[in-house]
Amino acid sequence: MTAQHHGRLRALLEAGTTAFGTATALPNPFAMEQVAKSGFDWVFIDMQHGLSTYRDLPELCMILRHHGVTPLVRVPFEDNSGAQRALDAGAEGIIFPYIEDTEAAHAAAISCRYPPEGIRSFGPYRAPYGADLPLANKDLLCLVMIESVGGLENVDAITRTPGVDGVFVGPNDLSISLGGGPVMANLYALGGGQAPVSAAFQQALTTIASTAHANGKYAGIQVGTGHAAVQAASAGFDYVGIGGDTAFLQAGGEAELANAKKG
Repeated sequence: MTAQHHGRLRALLEAGTTAFGTATALPNPFAMEQVAKSGFDWVFIDMQHGLSTYRDLPELCMILRHHGVTPLVRVPFEDNSGAQRALDAGAEGIIFPYIEDTEAAHAAAISCRYPPEGIRSFGPYRAPYGADLPLANKDLLCLVMIESVGGLENVDAITRTPGVDGVFVGPNDLSISLGGGPVMANLYALGGGQAPVSAAFQQALTTIASTAHANGKYAGIQVGTGHAAVQAASAGFDYVGIGGDTAFLQAGGEAELANAKKG
């Protein structure tokens, strides 16, 4: 599937429907196919912390698109040229980590789009070949991560940056930057004895989502469980990531082993 089109994620966001996705760290095509068949609206291929390389991207993106799932790619920190390669490979959106100011947001946004809106280079390999360039500029999603005190302080200016379509909260790093620890496992926890997150962190989430919406942009967040995703959606987030492939493998194995040991 090489034709440019409105992906599932953008269509859901434009319709005001909460879009649920997940993350993948494993570059194995069979594993990606299982994730793609699970019913998620979008999947982000994690090149910041995961194992995928640019060589893996075309096949992984094709699998997701074949199943009607929007492929996003999180590029490594400040790898704006890598964003262009990911789009060439078939990604429909790019997640840029650790954006703290308008300069970084602007650099991210223009790296995603062809002139005159940006500086994306036309490489006639896979996705761009025969592309409608204005439509390609319109269809993609440039999503910048707010995951530090600096990003939080500048979230209004960042979300006013032309070409930025939305923000994506990195809860662990944001919490650490605010003086806490990793929180994704107990973010929006529903019981279970897990420690609550701080009031400052909760306020930060409210500020990020409300500011993005006030500036006409989408707000997303990554959480650990489906129960947490429900709470995140209720808190105003438009697209919510749930766990990831490696977490699902471990959790599934642990749960069934526990069932076996119960007898």
